[in-house]
Amino acid sequence: MAAMNAPMSRAIAAESDDAPIAVGVTGHRPPRLAEVDMADLRARIDEVMAALAAASPTSRFRLIGSLAEGTDMVAADAAFARGWQVDTVLPFARADYAADFGDAAAAGLHTRLDRSTNVLELPGRRDEPGGEAAAYERAGRVVLTQCDILLAVWDGDPPRGRGGAAQIVAEAVSHAIPVLILSPDRSRPPVLLWSGLNEHDSGPEAVDTVARGSLADLPQLLTRLDGMAVNGGKVRGRKATRTAPPLFAVAYPLLLALTGVRRFRLADLRRPRPAGRVPATVTAEAMPARIDAQLWPRFDAADCEASLAAQLFRSAFVSSFALAALAVTLALLGLVVPVAVKPLLAAGEFASIAMILVITSWGSRAGWHGRWLQQRTLAEQLRCLAVSASLGDLFLRGAQAHDADDAGRERRRIARRLGLPSARIDAAYLAEAHLSLAALLNDQIGYVEREAGRMRRLEHRLHRLGAALFATTALVCAGVLGIEVVWTFSHEPGAEHSLPLGVTVLSAALPAIGAAIYGIRMQGDFAGAAERNGALAKQLAELRRVVADESPGFDGLRRLIRRTAELLTADVSQWVRATRARPLSLPG
Repeated sequence: MAAMNAPMSRAIAAESDDAPIAVGVTGHRPPRLAEVDMADLRARIDEVMAALAAASPTSRFRLIGSLAEGTDMVAADAAFARGWQVDTVLPFARADYAADFGDAAAAGLHTRLDRSTNVLELPGRRDEPGGEAAAYERAGRVVLTQCDILLAVWDGDPPRGRGGAAQIVAEAVSHAIPVLILSPDRSRPPVLLWSGLNEHDSGPEAVDTVARGSLADLPQLLTRLDGMAVNGGKVRGRKATRTAPPLFAVAYPLLLALTGVRRFRLADLRRPRPAGRVPATVTAEAMPARIDAQLWPRFDAADCEASLAAQLFRSAFVSSFALAALAVTLALLGLVVPVAVKPLLAAGEFASIAMILVITSWGSRAGWHGRWLQQRTLAEQLRCLAVSASLGDLFLRGAQAHDADDAGRERRRIARRLGLPSARIDAAYLAEAHLSLAALLNDQIGYVEREAGRMRRLEHRLHRLGAALFATTALVCAGVLGIEVVWTFSHEPGAEHSLPLGVTVLSAALPAIGAAIYGIRMQGDFAGAAERNGALAKQLAELRRVVADESPGFDGLRRLIRRTAELLTADVSQWVRATRARPLSLPG
């Protein structure tokens, strides 16, 4: 039965569309539990697990711990008995970790490891000063990055060393991870520490200040977590984005071509498609295979949809301003063309205004602007998750408001489905992760440098074109004024004359076109985009130098990956702030 447990769990995980809710576990070891009735502790842990299951009957659960003697093993046994998936994070290599156990306990450890679905062996070192405590602390932090909820058997006393229950609980609270506190004895009922019980987000919390609840609040918590896990792909506006006529997305590429920024391509007439990927040649349970199956398809979809929505949004405002200038020009041409042609000009003016209304209405209803920023946020988060997941870091950081948007829910859902890698982290494993981070940085630096150059050239050329139009208008007006002065002094007073109407049309149409160009520049914020991309390229280049100079250690790699994710997501956040005040609207 034990041998069948892990494959069965894997099969269930593969077939279910919803990832299990992850429950991390931390707690005291035998010296702190010497006076505790372990059978009673097991029964109370089982009661808490039953309460979690009852709060979300349709959800699956997985337990993540380190199988340390005491709390971890008791919780693992309770989880096995309930049919939960159990994943294990070892602070050392398997054989080295077993040396901490007696013969009987070591046999129990190996049995539970065999039943675990995934086992991650961290590169702990005992031959370094403080290495053992650091290894247990590292394992506890990996558990935190994996879990939605932390179950802690803790007596409430201050920390007595690195990596203990008190420290892990404090870090969980500071990262907004809900914590279920279970006292080692029955002197106190279970307590839920969760900032989500507050009506308002008051920022990072501490154990002494975080809101407290009870098992009765679990339905509210699980409902929040379930809401983050589901809803993948059911996003308003996506269908309208995909079904927009291809011609709606042509104006921006044409603008790039007309300004000489880049050539117009036939691909601009087609919807973006993901590039082919070479699948990882590993077993289906390995993390690279999970990333290929779960993450990259969604990344490709988000990346393509963000590109399409961005092109639609930019083409929409380029078209609107261009059509507005065309409408003004057609109205002015009515002053100089024959009467028989005027109905055609009026029809063209009407069609221009109608197209502006259609494009603006369609784009606003489809939410091109919001879809662009939302899917770009998701793509950047998944891009970093593809590297961090191999080190066990899923960036699961509690049920907070920042995960309430569609991109946050989708990222969390995919991270849950990736779960814990089953691997031994050695020098070769770290070297591969190091190369993946370096490749990610090289790819992003190249992209943002190209975008910065493109935006800089577009802004510069539009600015010069607009300035040339207004300068031409000024010259026309100066010429008209000069003609009037010469006429006044060279003819008798009262003599009549008139300038060609074409001069009037020209002096009015050129500023209208110039104003349209200015509107495109302001709406597109090309100068701001060039500046932000240039700054990001410099920051990523500095980080690349650090990556190149630093040896591929586990803690250092996790820190650098998180810094990369911070830079990329901060860049998208800047885009959001910069463009929030520039939604698609009628030119005017």
